[in-house]
Amino acid sequence: MSEAEAKPHARRLTLRLILVITGVVLAVAVLALYAARRIIAREALTGWLRSKGIASEAEVKDFGFKSFIGRLRVGDPRNPDFTAEQAEVTYGLRGFGLEVTSVTLRRPVVRARVHDGKLSVGSLDPLIEEFRRRPPKPGGAKPRIIIDDGQLLLATDYGAVRLTADARVEQEKLVSLDASLAPTQLSGQGFKATLGPSVVTARTRGDRVLATVDAAMPEAEAGATRTRGARLRITADAPYPDLKRHRGDGVLKVQAQLNGRELVIGDQRLGEARLNAGFNGQSAGWISDLQVTGRAAADLQAGSGAFAQAKAGALRAALTAENLRWTRKGGDAVSAQVRGTGQLANLGIADLNLRAVGVAVQGEAGFGPQGARADILASAQGRGAYAGLGAPVATDSDDMAAVKRAAANFAFSAPGVRLGLSGKAASASFVQPLRLNPQRGGTVLLASQGRGWRLTAAGGGLPEVQADVARFAFVDGEARASGRIQAKLSIGPVVDGDFDAAGALRIAESGIEFRGERCAAVRAPRLELGENDVENLAARLCPSGAPLLSLRDGGWRIAGRVEGASGSAPFLLARAEDGAGRMDMSGKGERFRAQIDIAGARVIDAAPQTRFHPLRLTGVARATDDVWNADLALHSGQTRVATAVLRNEGRTESGGVQIDTGLLTFAQGGLQPEQLSPMAAAVGSPVEGQARFTGALAWSPAAETSSGTLSIPGLSFTSPAGRLEGLSGEVVFTSLTPLVAAPGQVLKAERLTAIVPLTGVTATFGIEGEALTVSGGEAEVGGGTIKLEALRVPFTPGAPMSGVLSVEGVQLHDLVEASPFGDRVELDAKVSGRIPFEVLNGDVRVRDGQLRAIQPGRLSIQREALTGVSTPGAGAVIESPVTGAAEEVAPGADTFTDFAYQAMENLAFDTLDATINSLPEGRVGVLFHVIGRHDPPQRQQIRLTILDLITRRFMNKELPLPSGTGVNLTLDTTLNLDQLLADFAEYQRLRNSAPVQR
Repeated sequence: MSEAEAKPHARRLTLRLILVITGVVLAVAVLALYAARRIIAREALTGWLRSKGIASEAEVKDFGFKSFIGRLRVGDPRNPDFTAEQAEVTYGLRGFGLEVTSVTLRRPVVRARVHDGKLSVGSLDPLIEEFRRRPPKPGGAKPRIIIDDGQLLLATDYGAVRLTADARVEQEKLVSLDASLAPTQLSGQGFKATLGPSVVTARTRGDRVLATVDAAMPEAEAGATRTRGARLRITADAPYPDLKRHRGDGVLKVQAQLNGRELVIGDQRLGEARLNAGFNGQSAGWISDLQVTGRAAADLQAGSGAFAQAKAGALRAALTAENLRWTRKGGDAVSAQVRGTGQLANLGIADLNLRAVGVAVQGEAGFGPQGARADILASAQGRGAYAGLGAPVATDSDDMAAVKRAAANFAFSAPGVRLGLSGKAASASFVQPLRLNPQRGGTVLLASQGRGWRLTAAGGGLPEVQADVARFAFVDGEARASGRIQAKLSIGPVVDGDFDAAGALRIAESGIEFRGERCAAVRAPRLELGENDVENLAARLCPSGAPLLSLRDGGWRIAGRVEGASGSAPFLLARAEDGAGRMDMSGKGERFRAQIDIAGARVIDAAPQTRFHPLRLTGVARATDDVWNADLALHSGQTRVATAVLRNEGRTESGGVQIDTGLLTFAQGGLQPEQLSPMAAAVGSPVEGQARFTGALAWSPAAETSSGTLSIPGLSFTSPAGRLEGLSGEVVFTSLTPLVAAPGQVLKAERLTAIVPLTGVTATFGIEGEALTVSGGEAEVGGGTIKLEALRVPFTPGAPMSGVLSVEGVQLHDLVEASPFGDRVELDAKVSGRIPFEVLNGDVRVRDGQLRAIQPGRLSIQREALTGVSTPGAGAVIESPVTGAAEEVAPGADTFTDFAYQAMENLAFDTLDATINSLPEGRVGVLFHVIGRHDPPQRQQIRLTILDLITRRFMNKELPLPSGTGVNLTLDTTLNLDQLLADFAEYQRLRNSAPVQR
């Protein structure tokens, strides 16, 4: 017998013992009266109690042969354990003794105490224990016992209880009981209660007992359970327990009704609730092996409810348990076939509201020593709305607007959900998919798949979603799921994005959040920024502590660490790769916020004409609503080479970017221009000096503009023509995309160390379209000036460029001396002229170049340079030193050929003209026409005899060409210009081959 069952049994036994003791005491008094007087009877009674160690006081008022009337007190006179103001005992003779036939106690008072679960009646405890050990006498009397207006004053560890009762016992059966409990306050560790007036009644008819309990509980609280304004009423029609055989077999009917203003169990709350429950069946056995079978039914109605984080309006539920079986043998075990229905008028979970929800369940359930078990098939349907996303706004994408509309009004049905429970292991699966149908169209399905579920969404403008859910549970009022999701949708500025993520989803009163267990792959054809979108976006969004995605209070947020980001910005003609950093984007209604911290990204020029080499980008980009601002830095290696400040306003579709390199310092072994831009390829390394570029790009619906300024305080570098020193100037670009600089830009250089040194170098130019156009340029060389009349340099590799070089009073002496044949030719000639040229694939071609001497000069060509050189149509006309007539020197005439050689070795000219043209195979031909005289260092003359003249023997002799002999020379010569330029370029490369730090 458990302690809870033993307590009421002990109280009934104690009451019976008290009554029996009273009867025995009074019987003793009757015997004493027969033997003596009242005083003798009184002394006999109190003496017997004293012999048991019990203090007592008795007063005999009247007695006769059949009855006895008296008053009795037992225990401490100041606080007696038992008093009876009037005890009436009837008795009769049986054999040689007295037999009590009835005991009536009027206004008896019993004081008892319950401590640590044990009942004590004070000084009567030894007597009670003695009678408890003594078995009842077979065939003994079974007096009728009547209690009139009795009171039990019970002291407990939790407070005092006062119970008033009228009772009647016949043949050891409780025939009737009417008891009432006075208002009481009880409190202890973990509980407190205020009990109102309560009534207990019982009536026995034959072998049946009908009992009722009507208890008021204004306020009660025990642990997580509490009631407010509750009233409990229980009626039971049960077999009267057979105390001799310890059986309680028979029909059992129980009805219970519980009404309460507030009923709370844990985080479950019902307001204005009414519960009706009933059982109809059979009971058998005793307390230890009790077995109950039958049918139970319950009906619950409430005006409101709260379940964890969910809140409900009016609700009603009905549950029946067929074939209910409860047995205590071998441990409490309950089993039944259950069937139930439920209706909710309004169920709210955070921003989710479900209207007119209907639920039905059927199956088997039970509880035993191994724990709970259940196999239930459930179904549900209703309508609902989720307000966590807010209403669609003008800035929403089509996908987001469709999701918001779908969430605002939808119907749902779960026609077949199987719920299982075995011990602590719970399971759930969908026999048929859960279906959600938005009012505007589309379908969302949740179906079982293996040990998990698959969620799909499509149609009605909804984004395409497929999610594999591995685990799903309700924990602390929250719905939690984990698995993988693949979705195609537009959210925030991301248009038609593809998302692939795995992690945990949490739905609670505070909102919805998704935490990734790995990096989520994101791809989108477009990141919408007004007219300046980012295209072909790809990235990995990785967990960084906060949820990757959260939805709450009508807003959304995407946050995480970004890896492997790439995308192109057509409005900047650039793209980015290998981006990394952190991102935090959020929106609510038309409000949008974002911050992107860029730890690093590789920026690549995407313009048709490459403007810069790949750079590393760092910085911060922020957005407020549709306005983006970014502070960015560009790096080449570890060197910061530029800053960019960007602003873009989506609503006005306008914005701009400011670029500033700051003052860049170039040094050998350090930063070099060719590291920054292929446009600096002509600026050969090593470059030393400083330069700065500032630029701006602006856009609006009306136009896109760009501009910039290149400032060069001073640069020195190796150009294809030689080392250029002291370059300075400023270039103003009127457009950066495409690159345009207005004509009239001027750059100056102090010196160009080419084949011959050039000083005072200037160039006037412009850039437009696909080429650099030089409108003017000049340099001082050889006491004269060379000018570049026109030059067009295309930016397209391999495209031809052409120009005209004007020569004014330039002394050719140093140029010839620096040439490969300078050791065999000397030329003192100051010339002017024009040389048109064209460069194609690195080869220089000259067409009809003209030079002429502007003053007399000298030409000396050593014989070794001319030996074996013969060009058809070339020759020399020399005035004959003998006849004085001009004669053409024939190539085969030895004397006159020798005269020609002598003439070119020491030729003073008054006229020199040269025509320059390119020839095949990279050679250039120079056709000289020289008119002058032979002018050797020592005066020469021919001395001949008459015989020499007559015999013409002098024709076969080497004769000195007389000084002053007139010469009209046409010289056609060629040289390999391509090889000459290649050799010079190689010479420049080897001369400046110091390593360049990149």
